[in-house]
Amino acid sequence: MLRKSSGREVSGPGSLDAFVFDMDGVLLDSSPIHAAAYVEALGALPIHTFQYSRLAGLRTKDGIRRILLENSIALAEREIDSIAAAKSKIALERTVRENPIVPGARVVLETLSRRCKLALASSGSAASVDAFLDCNGLRSFFQCVLHSDDVVSAKPSPEIFLTAFHRLGIAPEKCAVVEDAVAGIQAARAAGGVACGILATCAADDLEQAGADFIIDTLEDLL
Repeated sequence: MLRKSSGREVSGPGSLDAFVFDMDGVLLDSSPIHAAAYVEALGALPIHTFQYSRLAGLRTKDGIRRILLENSIALAEREIDSIAAAKSKIALERTVRENPIVPGARVVLETLSRRCKLALASSGSAASVDAFLDCNGLRSFFQCVLHSDDVVSAKPSPEIFLTAFHRLGIAPEKCAVVEDAVAGIQAARAAGGVACGILATCAADDLEQAGADFIIDTLEDLL
């Protein structure tokens, strides 16, 4: 079900010219994998406070830094780099092995691609994005593919979405951004796009407070 969740005047998804999709938590049901990878990579540390939904959408190193801050743990940068690399390796190997693509994702992308331009804009690594696209044969649906190495500033910075809008050649207000995370919704709104929050990782209230224009239950709600 598609629900309007903000008071600003925006066009509905059915009348837009482009869709920009996040990957993890939107097209891939990978949030449990990433949560478990954080826990495993940080296993040697006294972590008492951990909530994955607060980290969703962030680069891994930024997520590690937030966890350490919330648990009052100070580490050298090289140690943070090592933990982040371990977390990414664990998550990538399990994601490739399990390939938890969201049911119906391929049909939704194929249907939308017949009438709109599509982009993929993920905070994930190049390796994780390439694995998702190639394992599922989805690359041809996207006119633009962006990952964490393509931008300087990660979500909630609007940079990745502004780059996607520019490459698609579509004005921000004519582009929907489909996100599961607070950081992603904040980035979409800051970029001027129509922010659609999908209920997968974060609660509806959190997505609405971040600025979501619409809330959807499933990808099919975009059709």
